[in-house]
Amino acid sequence: MMEALRVRTYNVRFGDALLVSVPDHDAETGVTTVRHLLIDVGNVQTGAGGADTVFQPVLDDVLAELDGAPLDLYVMTHEHLDHVQGLFYADGRLYEGGLRERLKPRHAWLTASAAPDYYERHPESAKQLALRKALYDDLREYLRLRPEAARRAVPSILLNNDYRRTEACVEYLRGLAEHTHYVHRGAPLEGTHPFKEARLEVWAPEEDTSDYYGRFFPVALGLERKPGGEVSLNVPAPPPGVDASAFYNLLTWRRRGLGDDLLAIDKAANNTSIVFSLEWRGWRLLFAGDAELRSWKTMKKHGVLKPVHFLKVSHHGSHNGTPEGDLFDAILPEQPPDGRQRCAVISAFSGTYNGIPHTPTNERLQARCALSTTVQDEDAPFVDLTFEDVGRQRATPRIRRAVPVRNLGPQRPRGHTRGGGKRRA
Repeated sequence: MMEALRVRTYNVRFGDALLVSVPDHDAETGVTTVRHLLIDVGNVQTGAGGADTVFQPVLDDVLAELDGAPLDLYVMTHEHLDHVQGLFYADGRLYEGGLRERLKPRHAWLTASAAPDYYERHPESAKQLALRKALYDDLREYLRLRPEAARRAVPSILLNNDYRRTEACVEYLRGLAEHTHYVHRGAPLEGTHPFKEARLEVWAPEEDTSDYYGRFFPVALGLERKPGGEVSLNVPAPPPGVDASAFYNLLTWRRRGLGDDLLAIDKAANNTSIVFSLEWRGWRLLFAGDAELRSWKTMKKHGVLKPVHFLKVSHHGSHNGTPEGDLFDAILPEQPPDGRQRCAVISAFSGTYNGIPHTPTNERLQARCALSTTVQDEDAPFVDLTFEDVGRQRATPRIRRAVPVRNLGPQRPRGHTRGGGKRRA
């Protein structure tokens, strides 16, 4: 039977969850072992009450694929609830005896900034984080007092950046595996995973995350904190001689910037995503987390960008997750350098959120590769992409889904099949 690497992207609605299964050949022993790499598992709009409907089907399938073997590597790309809260909520709530005991993870990669002593070693990042937390708390209090001020995407962004809930999830993930490693570009990876043949390389982020925060410009929200912790909203009176209507219109206009502040907080976390490549028998696969433009520019600056055959599209296919121009050409040049066909997958969700789906981004990707997304059929539990070791220069990834769905783009690569079940690749 022909060996193949498989990327399974689960449909968790607003979130990410991927399982990568890799036939890994050990040249010393001559044995090929199928190793499994699990990335993230989260959904921002699902708490403990909805874990059974979103997370359990995913984790049941992961456990079935492991078939009693330990999970070889878990990767937490960054600290957002739509990437980190799935395992935390499932452990002890859905699986008697605990999910950790069933997964038996050997290694885990977390961002360098998730290390318990990180902010002691990086005081500038600690300062930036404190500013971000204070701003987040102000925005949350303001929207609690003025819920009508929340525009379309604000509630979801606010929830996704809840640092208190995120810290609880990250604390759990620190103790998930036998061996926990805090990785960044340039960190030594020897001993951080069990792969023998497959080669893993971290492209981002930098160890010092302070550059990713950017600048915040807090709006004047008019919050007053009283002794005992009570918070109220102060609406000042117009100064003498100032038209009241114009004054209150000015206050309203200034407070509209709260959405921009939330987006800046969101962007800072996205840009700390672990971006890593996996190379196997001539294929290069890139998993980009939710990296945004600042991270892509930093990767280019350090010369790590290379052409890839597979791209896990960043940030659910939003306009700010996929680079343009020479950055885009660096990973998906107009002509593939080795003649192999390329593909990409978007972990997306139905509806509209902060410019998602972004049609121009989808069109750019479709012009270079076959594009799939988890919302092509909302009832499909996953999308499968397989990369075969065919032993010839021209090779084509096979695309398989759990139930028949239509192809998103105009291109349909050779070997594209429509079928389902849990048949191993």
